[in-house]
Amino acid sequence: MARPFFVSRSWPAPAAGRIRLVERTAERPILAIDLGGTQIRAALLTPDRVVHGRRAEPTADEEGVEDVLDRIVKVAASVRAQAAADGLPEPIGVGISSPGPLDPWRGVVRLAPNLKGWRDIPLGPRVAAGLGLPTFLERDTNVAIMGEWRHGAAVGTQNAIYLTLSTGLGGAAIVDGRPLIGTSGTAGEFGHITVELDGPRCGCGGMGHVESIASGTALANLGRALVEAHPDSPLARLAADGTQIDARLVTLAAEQGDAAAAALLDRAWVAFGALCASLVNALDPEVIVIGGSIAENHQRPLFDQIAIEMERRAFPILLDKVRIVPAALGADVSLIGSLPIVNERIDDPAYALGSIPSEQGASIS
Repeated sequence: MARPFFVSRSWPAPAAGRIRLVERTAERPILAIDLGGTQIRAALLTPDRVVHGRRAEPTADEEGVEDVLDRIVKVAASVRAQAAADGLPEPIGVGISSPGPLDPWRGVVRLAPNLKGWRDIPLGPRVAAGLGLPTFLERDTNVAIMGEWRHGAAVGTQNAIYLTLSTGLGGAAIVDGRPLIGTSGTAGEFGHITVELDGPRCGCGGMGHVESIASGTALANLGRALVEAHPDSPLARLAADGTQIDARLVTLAAEQGDAAAAALLDRAWVAFGALCASLVNALDPEVIVIGGSIAENHQRPLFDQIAIEMERRAFPILLDKVRIVPAALGADVSLIGSLPIVNERIDDPAYALGSIPSEQGASIS
């Protein structure tokens, strides 16, 4: 029987339209950009935490880095123009949520494994130059934990962890009331913790990382390998007409009795649960907040397995002190989390180099 650290398994309904998300206000409005593997989203966030004018474009990273950069500026500019036409206030700056690792002080994406060609890209200065606004870049999971910590499932805590299980597997932490950043700005890459010594190769090049077992990309890769090894399996039959093999198709095959596909999912949930237990042992958090589309779509088996792995692997003294809960802010967490980040960093000289709207940042170097 699971201990009481599992307080909720009901996932919040996704936000729609202009929804007031929290009561606490920030000081000034911002433009928020969420760069993802499949789409670029942008919106204006006002001090009352309302998300205005949400727009999206396909990322289409196969078209090249320059095209993606142009698209980011274009979609953000269109949101800004519409907000002005609607009589909304001018944003003081721009916050960008991006895959990492990255350098938040210089505004540079060091490596985005799920975006083709994204290595050492000066995203912050480039957007600042394109929009003429101070721009602050942060890793997507750090943005998410700022949203959940200030306005969501981790409110009131001093030690919190955020994990997202989606195309990739990311994480971030608040330790003793401060975001965990690290020497190079890459702390919290929990998806790259090793959980199998001889496990599959990760997109970052490492071996046996939890992302290489439990993420959507991993399930797709492992599913393709399964089809090659078992061409008569239910998964192979589902993909026979050219249907893309992804986490959804692996799940469908498992539901149709494909034991090997079910084993892939079971292995993923065990790996994720082991990660949770290891982080509890290492960081002693009050709460672990879990978000992402894979986690949402597999909520019950995932949370059930986390309970088992916590009992099996975590220090018993910590089990009654930590809660494992679903994220509260839904798909808008990567937009909302930029509001406190921009408001806090805009007057901080440590971030000036990567935030100024300078032509020096307009080209890729």
